[in-house]
Amino acid sequence: MIAIAILLLQHRGGLCAMQEKVKFYQLTYQMENVTGQITINGFVVTEMEGKTGNGSAALNVWLIGENELKAELKKADPSKPAEFAFGVSDMVQGDVVSTTDKGKFFSVEVKNKDFGANGKASAAKKFKSSLDFKRHLSEPGQARESDVLAYAQKIYALFAKKDAEGILRESEAKIVDYSKAFGGVDMKAELRRHLTEELFKSKLDKLNPAALRAVAVGPTKNIWHVFNGNDELIKAKSSDGSMFELAVYIGLLDGKLKVVR
Repeated sequence: MIAIAILLLQHRGGLCAMQEKVKFYQLTYQMENVTGQITINGFVVTEMEGKTGNGSAALNVWLIGENELKAELKKADPSKPAEFAFGVSDMVQGDVVSTTDKGKFFSVEVKNKDFGANGKASAAKKFKSSLDFKRHLSEPGQARESDVLAYAQKIYALFAKKDAEGILRESEAKIVDYSKAFGGVDMKAELRRHLTEELFKSKLDKLNPAALRAVAVGPTKNIWHVFNGNDELIKAKSSDGSMFELAVYIGLLDGKLKVVR
């Protein structure tokens, strides 16, 4: 049994220290012979690769008040039985969650009999949350893909130039939401530190404009997840050989493209 003390919260793209007692929503899941992915409001929060085991993910920054958690599953080996369970616990700082928990708030189970003849299954659960980021996740305007790709190159250029203040300026919506999601922590200072002390000391992968692509995601498909080929837009390698990837999500807010996640 793996117990995780909720004192620090790791999220794709950075580490956020929780300084106040706030409610947060933790996904836990257990799998056997399953591949697929789990989404929250149309955003992928975790992917399964067929191994038997368990895992967890923080949902706070993806919540829009009225939420849908969904699992799209497939048997890794069609000749063997498969099972899957996932759930959510709503907790506060200092609580302990185990990756083997099925969810204190709710849980959903998918048995072997629930998989169809094609080896596929799906399950979904709607729930309400006190956190609501629909302003930046479900209400942005419709943007043209060509404009999104051009803006993504601008964001990449800021990283290439190690322009921390420029990155912070374009990420204002993300900073505001992350600060609220994790208890009023000074996310602007945290992100600046992460950029200057960690990312900028790593070697940034080159951008291939011809391979740049954007995928429409989110509850209204108005948020764009940008990739450099098969990799995230921002990917870097540190001197010790470890890799870092930062997922970049772009939305049209008040007529201007901005980094929302």
